Amino acid sequence: MLTVRTPCRLHFGLLAMGDHDARQYGGVGVMVRRPDVVVHVEPSESFAGHPKAAAFARRFAQRAVERGLCERVDPVAVELVRSPRPHTGMGTGTQMGMAIAHAMATLSGLSDLPVEQLASLVGRGERSAIGAWGFVHGGLIVEGGKRDPDALSPLLIHEPFPEPWRFVLVCPRSLEAGLADERERTAFAKLPPIDPALTAQMCRLVLLGMVPAMLERDLDGFGQSLYTLQQHVGRCFAEAQGGIYAHPLLAQIVDYIRAQGVAGVGQSSWGPTLYAVTQDAAAAQSLAEAVRQRFELDEGDVSITAADNHGLSMPLASTTRP
Repeated sequence: MLTVRTPCRLHFGLLAMGDHDARQYGGVGVMVRRPDVVVHVEPSESFAGHPKAAAFARRFAQRAVERGLCERVDPVAVELVRSPRPHTGMGTGTQMGMAIAHAMATLSGLSDLPVEQLASLVGRGERSAIGAWGFVHGGLIVEGGKRDPDALSPLLIHEPFPEPWRFVLVCPRSLEAGLADERERTAFAKLPPIDPALTAQMCRLVLLGMVPAMLERDLDGFGQSLYTLQQHVGRCFAEAQGGIYAHPLLAQIVDYIRAQGVAGVGQSSWGPTLYAVTQDAAAAQSLAEAVRQRFELDEGDVSITAADNHGLSMPLASTTRP
């Protein structure tokens, strides 16, 4: 049996979309320690376990054989040990798929398969590549967008995130999950293109704002660039989600957090998860308690996490069940 653990990701935003762009999407995000995804994968007589996990495993096996990577891939049973609620902006599907693909490749003697192949074998990276690259590297990821619809976006920047900084995550369980699967595809098909001038502005915010501020440990500079980027991204997707944020409550929470002097606040992907970047654990704890009290949220609605600068791990690799 193999156990694979992978951090989840916060997606800060896509950068380009429309026929006028040679490259589509592109984006920036960061991997976080919690929530995370942990799976057990072991040989079995049939593909079994969590329905979505078993589907990822079957897809890997079918495509691996079709593409001549091996003559056959034996069935596996997949136990989903730990995972956040799906479709909340944490990239759960990609991390689950990548973890299962890596485990199955390792069991089949293909442990050195590149990220691009792993993502392709489980059908991930259709638009964003943050989760796929972050699966291996962790940290802050900037990816360059898709020129070939069938290829994974190239990795442009991978940098460790400042260790002391902490994220306060706010995901009210009363709110419904974000767009996914066919609903997401329909939304993208109907969304207007992103103006090239806005793409240029957002790229500037990433490359001349967020990244250098992070490298210089300038929390306020990083946070303000991130917040401004999120405002632009939110407007680009407002038609599909009803506003800059996925729900009016989220907009109220963002305004409140900003009023507490925290610059870097935003919504991950389609939400409903919000994040706020703070200078350390003490500041995060204070903010988390204030948000819970102000909006009457439960303990499970607000959490604190740090960036994960390492990516996947296999803490119980090659063990057997008693």
